[in-house]
Order: sequence, then structure tokens, then C-alpha cells
Amino acid sequence: MVALVVLGLIASAVIVSSALRATAERVAQVNPLRILPTLVAATTPTITPRGSVVMQLRTLSELATAQTVVATVVEAEKARVGNLVYERLLLVACGRVKAGVRLEELSEDDIAISEDGTTIRVRLPQPVLLDAYLIDDASQRCTTRVYDRTNLLILPETKELESQAREKAIEAIQQVAIDTGLLEEAERNAQVAIERMLLRAGFARVEFIADWR
Repeated sequence: MVALVVLGLIASAVIVSSALRATAERVAQVNPLRILPTLVAATTPTITPRGSVVMQLRTLSELATAQTVVATVVEAEKARVGNLVYERLLLVACGRVKAGVRLEELSEDDIAISEDGTTIRVRLPQPVLLDAYLIDDASQRCTTRVYDRTNLLILPETKELESQAREKAIEAIQQVAIDTGLLEEAERNAQVAIERMLLRAGFARVEFIADWR
């Protein structure tokens, strides 16, 4: 009985010794250079192509970021019979003006990205008026209508005079929009929208350049 126990202990010792020797051999075969990359983080630089950022921003095309409603009054006249008879009208005009930036004008030269890829600088195009039109919906509080027209007696009205008055009205509401700071508001709003977009894209900081001023 004692002999069987001794034989069992010897056999166990042999098995453990063989296992330890095999483990040591496997460890000795491991190349330390293969282990090191798994312990140390990769130090490759982050590269963000400027072209892809430009294309992403261009998808927004004409970014309308501000609008206003402007009312104005235009008086127009046209000689009908020599210098004796004039056709006159008074147009009360109400129009909407939209402003923003045309992002399709962006190029790679307008984008600069820091070496670590965390900061991006953007040179935005100059804000412009994108659209201006008169409101002709009578159900609206502010609408466009001919308020007064001279009585031409037997002479018929001409549509040309009203068309000219409407053109002058659009020019007037555009100028009022510019004078009241619509372009500056459009620039600020465009920067906010683009900054939000670029931060979501992974940049930590967004800076804007406005050297067109």
C-alpha cells in the first residue's frame, strides 16, 4: 500500500515537472518584439484629408441662415400723352429676403487642419443675399398691393408700370435688409451651423477666418 502511494507521488511529480518544462520552453520561444506592440499604443498620426471636409461642406450648397420680412412703399409714374398726362401708382410692397453663404465656393485652400487632426480652420465665403421676393398672398398680414393709381380716364392701365414698381420694391427691401445687418446675422448663424457639424465629425476645435472684410 505504501509502495503504491510512493509511486503515485513520483508519477505526479514527473507530470508537473514535464508541464513546467513545456511552459518554460513556450515562453522562451516568444519574441519580445511581438509582445511590445500589444502593450504600447500606436503612435501613427491622425490624417484627415481636406478634400473630404470640403466635399462634406459643399453638400450644404447655399446655406441660408437668416431671413427677414421688409415693407416699403414705391411710387412710380410714366408719361402717357406727351408731358401732360402721366400714369401714376403707389405700390405698398412687402417682401422676404434670405441671406447666407454659398458653400459650393469652398476649396481646399480654404481649409486648414492641425497636425494632430483636432483643430480645423475654415475660411467661409462672404455672406450674400440668396433670395428676395415680394409676398403676394392676400391672406398674410404683410402683402403687396397697388394702393393707389391715378385715374387715366379713357387710357387703359399698363402692366409695365407695376412691374417696374415691383422691381424697385425688391431693390429697396434688399437694401433695407443689408442696412439692418442681415448679412452679419447670416455669417454668425452659418458659423454656428458649420461648427456644430464639424464637431460632430470629430474635430475638437473649429476656427473661422473672415479675411474678405
